[in-house]
Amino acid sequence: MAFNNMEEFITNLPKAELHIHIEGTLSSEMILKIVTRNKIDFPYKSVKEINKALAMRIPGLKGFLDHHYLVVSIIQTQADFYEITYELLRKCKENNIVYIEIFFDPQFHTTREIPFETVINGIHQGRLDGSGTFGVEANLIMCINRERSVESAFEMLAQARPHRDKIIGIGLDSYEEKNPPRKFAEVYLRAQEDGYRFTAHCDVDQVNSVEHIWECLDILKVDRIDHGINSIEDPKLMKELKRRNICMTTCPIWRSTDPEPQDIRRIKNIYEFGLLVTLNTDDPAEFDSGYLTNLLMEVQEKSDYSKFDIVHFMKNAFEGSWLSRSAKDDYIKSLLDYAAVHGVNMA
Repeated sequence: MAFNNMEEFITNLPKAELHIHIEGTLSSEMILKIVTRNKIDFPYKSVKEINKALAMRIPGLKGFLDHHYLVVSIIQTQADFYEITYELLRKCKENNIVYIEIFFDPQFHTTREIPFETVINGIHQGRLDGSGTFGVEANLIMCINRERSVESAFEMLAQARPHRDKIIGIGLDSYEEKNPPRKFAEVYLRAQEDGYRFTAHCDVDQVNSVEHIWECLDILKVDRIDHGINSIEDPKLMKELKRRNICMTTCPIWRSTDPEPQDIRRIKNIYEFGLLVTLNTDDPAEFDSGYLTNLLMEVQEKSDYSKFDIVHFMKNAFEGSWLSRSAKDDYIKSLLDYAAVHGVNMA
């Protein structure tokens, strides 16, 4: 049956997501459940209070991260990590996300004396069980918190080595100010020896954003950039991103106070330039944009994208993933078959 309605078309579209933080998927209800289970003295006592604090946080990256890490501090046990991962894959099923790559931040947890094994074993088992139950394929990306020391990043790599088969790639995230990508050049070099794939956050409108994107390309040798939309300011950089076929995992999320999804005009310019750009939810429990189906619907409407464009974004996501070539081809064939059934000629 062909879907003429855009909402139905997007709802049933086979999807992939490459930029989502497991710690950013805790709903208000899940927060209260974990707080109760772990007997934590949390400042907010109800769903209403949690939602109000979320809405009132200071705009910008620092305000977001300050609130985010307060919430993340409630995650303490292997059962917590397991449950949030399993529930994320349930959400993937609801959104017809068939493939997902999930960021996690070990350093924030290990500095609270939570063993690395507790983090990875909980997430990994949640990923396995969730994949089995919901039919969603998932891979894990371990992030370096850029405000922490280089020594701490090396320690994380050492802790991860016995679990190398559970982790597909390395990322770089968190507070960007005074922490340029080049700070972690030696860490990425060591991670290359371990066979990881590479990405790094270059968040929106940060100091020296364009310079940082160049550093990610030329020093860290990444094959993906997370966010990275300030590249539009440098024509030479745009051409280089296109030449290297670098995947851009943009996140047109929004808060209740935003008139429209953030950054959609720059994202559209990047898309029309021909970069391998994707659409992602980042921290879906912490923004009104929520999960991928809802985000795609709003972005499609505000940007006037066609069904062809929406399929193209999903094709970019499968293409930019760290799956094997044969697995990419299988997912893309399924996507294009769906498009053809619904009258979208991708030729």
